[in-house]
Amino acid sequence: MDYKNITLELLVENMGIFKMLYDIVRIIDPVKKQVLDLSSGKLSPLSSCHCLWNKNKACNNCVSIRAYNENKSFDKVDYDGKKLYMLTAIPVDIRNRRVVIELLKDVTCSGIIEKIDNKNADTIYNIVNNLNNLIVQDPLTEVFNKRFLNERLPTEIKLSSENKEPLSIIMIDLDYFKKINDTYGHVLGDRILKAAARSFSNCIRKNSDWIARYGGEEFIVCLKNTNIDTAVKVAERMRKTLETIEICWENKKIHITASFGIKTILGQNIDVDSFLNEADIKLYEAKKGGRNKVVF
Repeated sequence: MDYKNITLELLVENMGIFKMLYDIVRIIDPVKKQVLDLSSGKLSPLSSCHCLWNKNKACNNCVSIRAYNENKSFDKVDYDGKKLYMLTAIPVDIRNRRVVIELLKDVTCSGIIEKIDNKNADTIYNIVNNLNNLIVQDPLTEVFNKRFLNERLPTEIKLSSENKEPLSIIMIDLDYFKKINDTYGHVLGDRILKAAARSFSNCIRKNSDWIARYGGEEFIVCLKNTNIDTAVKVAERMRKTLETIEICWENKKIHITASFGIKTILGQNIDVDSFLNEADIKLYEAKKGGRNKVVF
């Protein structure tokens, strides 16, 4: 079967073959995080896609959104509280709409996790989550990485457009970071990056907002359903909190500041690069205006 462009009827016809080969077969809209029902002859929302995993939020390492965005198949291992599954996500274009077929195979007894029978559910969840987070987490700061940003931000923009809800991003750049690295070395630089990331993370909502390291000393904060006024308040809270951090180094007390640029959209179907560029322009204004500022 050519998965790139098939009819709904052909997909329904071949579902029986998939179900003979796999333990669970689902059709997913990874943007809206929905399982789609085919029984009525059309793609109708059925439930949240993350309900299978007994989670109250979407997966950080979502291979279905990766398959959706990059138009190729991806795999990962996940756990539903009782069984381990190998999940294969295949993008399919149907009637000018891209969806994803998720094929799940029970691999509990495959040896992927050693002595799984001797581990409780929480331990297995932690093992699987740690494996999956390695793909989308920055190893130094432990916030999300650029890969996560590239996968998740297009989805956030689409949902903002469809739901007519505001979406704000804050671009952050640590002030004079290169000078700190050149003067004191990269060990201190790494400590500062960790402290800054932790400080920023403590200023956002845990279950809806997210932060990613954009590169070097730059971070992107995504604030869902957040208007410009609230985004400015969040950025100011981040700025003031960062000012209070004091890092002791070689009998010296090092203080750090950052500059912030904000861009908010409301119902705009803007592309990711343009969205980030608008925030970057505001960040440049903050740095040009003396640093340690929020510009929107």
